[in-house]
Amino acid sequence: MSSVKGPLRLGTIKAACAVIGGDRPIHPSTFYRGVKRRIYPAPIHPSPNVARVDMDKLDDAVRALAEADQAQA
Repeated sequence: MSSVKGPLRLGTIKAACAVIGGDRPIHPSTFYRGVKRRIYPAPIHPSPNVARVDMDKLDDAVRALAEADQAQA
């Protein structure tokens, strides 16, 4: 978890899918299934038809998943 407080670093759903999938981004529906299962942070809706993801929280979630996967290996 980042300790530096500052402005939110927001990204689109497409950017979040790219962070999670890397070279092969995941599909947005896969992202939303992960949100429902509380794997990924829920998007922020600043206005209708706009969704943004807190990229710092997403980075923390992806890092935690990678560490958990490595611990099981």
